[in-house]
Amino acid sequence: MNVVICGINGAMGKVLQEEIKLYENVNLIGSISPYKGDYGQNITEKVDVVIDFSKPGNLDFLLEYATNKKCALLICTTGFKEDEKNKIKEAGSSIPVMLSSNTSLGINVLRKIIKNISPELKDFDINMVERYHNKKKAVISGTSSTMAQDIMEATDRDHVETHVIREGTIPGEHIVIYSGVDEVLEIKHTAFSKRIFARGAIDLALKLYKKEPGFYLTEDFF
Repeated sequence: MNVVICGINGAMGKVLQEEIKLYENVNLIGSISPYKGDYGQNITEKVDVVIDFSKPGNLDFLLEYATNKKCALLICTTGFKEDEKNKIKEAGSSIPVMLSSNTSLGINVLRKIIKNISPELKDFDINMVERYHNKKKAVISGTSSTMAQDIMEATDRDHVETHVIREGTIPGEHIVIYSGVDEVLEIKHTAFSKRIFARGAIDLALKLYKKEPGFYLTEDFF
């Protein structure tokens, strides 16, 4: 599988480069960075998939690039507006595309769990806590926003409170708390390094690039 990275100089891009080296069947053939004038001009090999860990502002270029190359597009950037998400879904008419707020195996299993149990606990108070490193800019992570949406859809509520903590160098921790009368159920996922997100992205890309055109959900691939 031939990979092109968008966001190669970011924190996740650097980890992704190192993890790709551990896969015998994955080759990094180049990078694209629209803001720096790198549009993939020097990439001559066939592109199988673009993995994006950059910024929402690159979306239009990424969609055009992947469509022209007829390659898969795995978008791991968060913070998109609804109209931008619709653009990504529409791109599925011509290429295999996925928007993933979190590529770790554990988080996607956690999402399946909360989708299954939340209807049974819909009368409980449901809150979330997220803890990340103190350099994270997002007010609420894309992962928490996605899980909140999962819970709201499963329980017909219109809000799930998320308590945000930014401290130290924590790669990421998410806790879902179900509080009933005289009992509490907590489910927690902790990431100890960014490597799990890089490996998860590569594993998703290995499946995505073989698919027919369409918009695919992350949890369906695990």
